[in-house]
Amino acid sequence: MTKGQAMDLDELKAAMARLGDREAGLAFPGQAAARMARRSIITLVHWQIAQTVAGILVTLAGGTIWGSLLAQPGLLFASGVLVNLYGAAMIALAVAGLAHARGIDTTAPIVETEGHMARLQRIRLLSGWVLGASWWVLWLPFLAVAVRLLWGADILAPIGVSAWLVTTLASGVVGLAGMWGLRRWAIRNGRARLAARLDDVMTGRTFREVRQRLDEVASFKAG
Repeated sequence: MTKGQAMDLDELKAAMARLGDREAGLAFPGQAAARMARRSIITLVHWQIAQTVAGILVTLAGGTIWGSLLAQPGLLFASGVLVNLYGAAMIALAVAGLAHARGIDTTAPIVETEGHMARLQRIRLLSGWVLGASWWVLWLPFLAVAVRLLWGADILAPIGVSAWLVTTLASGVVGLAGMWGLRRWAIRNGRARLAARLDDVMTGRTFREVRQRLDEVASFKAG
């Protein structure tokens, strides 16, 4: 090999190296978006696990109360049952969300990823509206259960069934009607952004971040 051929070979290798660096630089934004999406997905998975643990604790708390009052069912017994059912719903929705969150793969086809996200969004909306909005009704039972567990007192003893029902139902109707009415008003009056924000509040900030990151990954794949 002559000196000129060796120089040509070295120049070719250098040019190929520069081209590889340039391609790596162009690919980096997509890789960065994929890494950020994976981090957001991991955070979402952790939140689902946290909800599962919280649901187990709530279920145990409610079960402890009504289990100790089988011989004398009353308002506190009913509160324990409601809290117990609430905890079970937390667990069920968290496990369902966890299954789809773990199924999201940034390297999978977009159609498959979108399928998991669509189902996860429905679960998060159901979780937000059912678990979040039900606080308007269940705040008194939760308070009664907490006071019983912490101090052994029954704050519902002086309250009659009628007063208990009126308090819980009135707060529930006002709260739920207000939230649902605001959402419907936003949709009917073309306030789609406000309606979307209300739904976003229910699905959670982490879900919004996952959606945003996956959209970025999809745009890089399409581009």
